[in-house]
Amino acid sequence: MITTRIPEGIRVVMQTDHQSQCGLLAEAWGNAQFARPEPWGPVTSAAEWHDEGWRQWEASPDISADGEPRDFVHMQTSEHMAIHRRSIHAARTRDEVTGMLVGLHCAGLVQRRMGLDGEMPDINVLPDPVRGLISDEAAVQQRVESQMGDAKEAREWTWAAYRVLQALDLLSLYLTWTGLAGDEPWTLRRVPRSVDDAEGVAVVISAVDDRTCALDPWPFTGDSVDAPVLGRVIPGRAYANADDLRTALLGAPLMPVPFRVVRA
Repeated sequence: MITTRIPEGIRVVMQTDHQSQCGLLAEAWGNAQFARPEPWGPVTSAAEWHDEGWRQWEASPDISADGEPRDFVHMQTSEHMAIHRRSIHAARTRDEVTGMLVGLHCAGLVQRRMGLDGEMPDINVLPDPVRGLISDEAAVQQRVESQMGDAKEAREWTWAAYRVLQALDLLSLYLTWTGLAGDEPWTLRRVPRSVDDAEGVAVVISAVDDRTCALDPWPFTGDSVDAPVLGRVIPGRAYANADDLRTALLGAPLMPVPFRVVRA
């Protein structure tokens, strides 16, 4: 779950609805300055499936020790690894390349997004389940890229596609989580402008109002993108237990939140 305190209470967006928003953003990606990495289909598919593993957990969400709805940043490592592996398995049923991208996304989350969010950690100090996931997905990447043709081109495509997927994920989190609600700028790092643009460019996200953010430079088609997401608003109180939380969620109407992204 993605939870945000707003004046009306606690807004709850399920990860599975967040990934649907990422899919909408993916459909609008690309212009003369930001070329889509081709093939583009697996990138859109990965955006739409990268959090599918959350569906089981979100059917029976839990609370934290202080009675808050437990969101995605307050999970045990073992829970995260199980969720990641379910996401990867679900994505792999779509196709191998989609599965590879989602696997890289999940492995990247435990490695500061493959260095996009800071220096990558020493793998040797990570817990065994985390090292296992990283090792497994590195092997998958090697196998899938070997089937994609020229080795250099395959590596370039994977790196570009991965970074676009991170940009889509983080932009959705900016809208639904702490960025827009906190009226603070975020930076999407090393966003590729072409498949061979290894360094990429920084894209700055800034708040316009409580439903709109602006991007500079602009990576989408047209001058704006409508990116609604389904969400609920529950009372902003401490919850006694998981049943109390589920009762509140079931009693709150599921409604689209009309987020929008515009050119700065």
